Amino acid sequence: MGNIKNTNDNSRRKFLSLFVPPEEKKEKPEMIKMLTADGKLVEVEKSVVEAASTKQKVTNKEILAWMKNPSKENS
Repeated sequence: MGNIKNTNDNSRRKFLSLFVPPEEKKEKPEMIKMLTADGKLVEVEKSVVEAASTKQKVTNKEILAWMKNPSKENS
């Protein structure tokens, strides 16, 4: 009888393990230390900084077209 109970426990573990993702070794992302505008030291992921620096900046013409411009309404 002891073997029957042990077999049930083993199959339950296998069944429940299907719903739990396996633990993966999570590598810590590379961090960069930066200063905020108010002088605090913070650590930011390097990938975030690189993504922000590659974005194209908006031109003045695009800003004026986007905002409500009184001179635009008169035309």
